[in-house]
Amino acid sequence: MSLTQEDLQQIEAVLDRRLNPVLGELTTPREDIKEIYDMITKLQSGAISDVGFSKKSLEEELLTLNAELLAAAKQAGIILPRG
Repeated sequence: MSLTQEDLQQIEAVLDRRLNPVLGELTTPREDIKEIYDMITKLQSGAISDVGFSKKSLEEELLTLNAELLAAAKQAGIILPRG
């Protein structure tokens, strides 16, 4: 038994009807994951603007991190608690 062109078209139509909803459901999480990955990559590459950060003392590293955090919060319009 061999399939005719009409048989193949009917099979393709059935597969399209069944797969299109699934593919649509997978597209959204895939795009979300890509966006999250891009955000993490940007954060990792640009989080510390000081080139010699790793050569600083712990106190200097903490002060640098604090300054970076305050700058990011200001940019986001967030007031951080001080204490």
